[in-house]
Amino acid sequence: MFVLLRRGLFLVALSVAMAVGAAIPERWLADKAALTPGVTKAEIYHALPTRHRPIGELPATLAPAFKTPPTDLTIFVGEAYFVDHCLNHHPDVPDAVHRRLDEILATPEEVILDRREGRDAIILSKTIDSRLYLLVIRHYPPQLVYKTLFPADKARPYPALPRWKPDPPTKGTPSESLDHARP
Repeated sequence: MFVLLRRGLFLVALSVAMAVGAAIPERWLADKAALTPGVTKAEIYHALPTRHRPIGELPATLAPAFKTPPTDLTIFVGEAYFVDHCLNHHPDVPDAVHRRLDEILATPEEVILDRREGRDAIILSKTIDSRLYLLVIRHYPPQLVYKTLFPADKARPYPALPRWKPDPPTKGTPSESLDHARP
């Protein structure tokens, strides 16, 4: 009975979070803060759940940027992967930037296509608090997966990779299709 109640509360909380926008769960950020820097990947994966959970939704305008456009726009990641990546790969990304995931998805400054070594990924750039950050979303059909979020070390990261822009709206297209278009 308790398990069903707990699961029901989790689903309600997840639905609310998804309706509000993309977000890394606050509990994950608290779990990250509770761990000592330098903790090993194995220790993190032993202590935290690995199952993928939805953390947001890719705007439909970005779906055509993938080699194989996804039909389900939900973005997934596992807590253990997320925490390990934050602590052991990109500890310089503040939690405040992780909390703005929905903003990065909704209004990227640039969409970079990553097709290296057979990948089907996009890299979204966004300046937050005067620093350029890169969010990588990879398509493993049928799932979209959060891969990483990190600060760029150059003003124009990955200069050899192609850039992508949404098709301009055609005449007679409703104005809401302009929400993610760039000048």
